[in-house]
Amino acid sequence: MATRQLFPILIFWMISLSCQAQVKELAIFRRFTILAADGSKTILYAENIKIKPNSDKTYTWYESNQLHSTMGGYAGKLLNGQFTQYFPNRSLSAQGLYVKGLKQGVWRNWYTNGKLQRESQWLANIEEGPFIRYNEQGDWIQRGYLKEGKLHGSIENRVKDSISYQYFDQGQAITKEAYQNNNIFRKTGKLIGDQINKWFKKKDNQPQAVAP
Repeated sequence: MATRQLFPILIFWMISLSCQAQVKELAIFRRFTILAADGSKTILYAENIKIKPNSDKTYTWYESNQLHSTMGGYAGKLLNGQFTQYFPNRSLSAQGLYVKGLKQGVWRNWYTNGKLQRESQWLANIEEGPFIRYNEQGDWIQRGYLKEGKLHGSIENRVKDSISYQYFDQGQAITKEAYQNNNIFRKTGKLIGDQINKWFKKKDNQPQAVAP
């Protein structure tokens, strides 16, 4: 009697192990590589994810060895995971994260010489938060905050050793007085500065990745 009771349990356990092994094995098929005619390379992760698309969002998806971006929908595998692009010389071009077809978190872009060009934050495919731009020599030339992809608050600009400031309200240029009189800016100014220093503190001698 005991043997008959254990038999179904054993079968269930074996099936469960088999399913887990298949899931791990299938993970390798979520990684795709696109080679362009000019020698550039894109490595991405994409999955057959079922979601209810937002009509005002642009989704990036993969199908037939090509990337597609469509507003309010998709017709292939949604990008979901690390996204990396390389120049023909095998140095990094762009890197960031996609979550269900939308850019998320910190994204970085590089020049062909390997120097960092730009760092910014993304939230559900909207550039939102601190950003910083560099010149081809590796020196920062602009930094500040973006709101819905538009310059917002105090923006620092640097030309050689000279630093100047511009002030914006969601992309609309405003005066320094208007910026100082805005309660929201006064409350968030220090926070924005702290975030920029924390997230985008440039590290000298940072090694540059190359294409595998």
